Amino acid sequence: MGPTTLLIQIAPIFAVIAIGAVAGRWERFSESAAATLNDLVYFLALPALIFDSVAEADLSAGVPVAAIGVAFGVLLVGYALGVLAARLLRIPLREANAVGVVGSWGNVGYLGIPLTITVLGPATGFPAALVSTIHTALAISVFLVAATLIDRDRSSRGLLARTVARRVLGNPIVIAIVLGLVVAIAGWQLPRPVATTVELIGAMAAPGGLFALGILLRGAVGALRGGRFGGVVVAVVLKLVVMPALAIGAVHLFAVPAPWAAVIVLMCALPDAATVFVLMAQYRTWYRESTAAVVITTVGSVVTLPVVLLLAL
Repeated sequence: MGPTTLLIQIAPIFAVIAIGAVAGRWERFSESAAATLNDLVYFLALPALIFDSVAEADLSAGVPVAAIGVAFGVLLVGYALGVLAARLLRIPLREANAVGVVGSWGNVGYLGIPLTITVLGPATGFPAALVSTIHTALAISVFLVAATLIDRDRSSRGLLARTVARRVLGNPIVIAIVLGLVVAIAGWQLPRPVATTVELIGAMAAPGGLFALGILLRGAVGALRGGRFGGVVVAVVLKLVVMPALAIGAVHLFAVPAPWAAVIVLMCALPDAATVFVLMAQYRTWYRESTAAVVITTVGSVVTLPVVLLLAL
């Protein structure tokens, strides 16, 4: 895959972000409008998109155990490295949690699945969907658990455990993943009107998140000018360099079979998605910096992704 092919795939991402940035100059598209749009994406559109993707997965093809283990392991190691590097830079633990998630979780849905099928072929559709689901569920769960533990008060352990369970199990994206798995495992087919409704709502996720990100782009530039760029550097290097390196090493070390190995490497090499910004904005932590990370990694991936694929394939 050459830079031109990749650029064609990600050009619409830049276009929607740019439109949001221009629209943000008008009062009606203020930061409060971006917050409302972010809520729409987080609570409705993104869960619908993920549910549809998981529910349509064909689970009859079988899954290599090594592939599942590596998909989980690489993301967890990447997250831990991001948190550690952020703490070494004296970044507060609450923000370090965000750095770890932003640095390890890529654009696995909107860009990852179609790009995987385009580059590696239609046979990789199921592996791409499953790896995407693992990354999304794990990244969100880790972030929510860590955020809850970091913000904990002197409550009893039982109350803390209930709070963690409520935040994770009650998260709309996690609920969408679980419901999607139930439908996929049962082999159910949703009635056409219901399926079309879910698809229409899910179709708002990518453009909605990217548009909101564009509105807040100036705030991201301001955050970097304010000197808070150390964590952004960590997240960008982790996402574009460390994560694909970890994936390449892991799929060879644990002998992950084709095409799963290539899918895992590609998913780990992807730039950040607007989804990370959506999640950070919900928890009002590091969301301006995450906006900068999304833009920088998306631009940088034009160079890094072809290199990673040449090494992995």
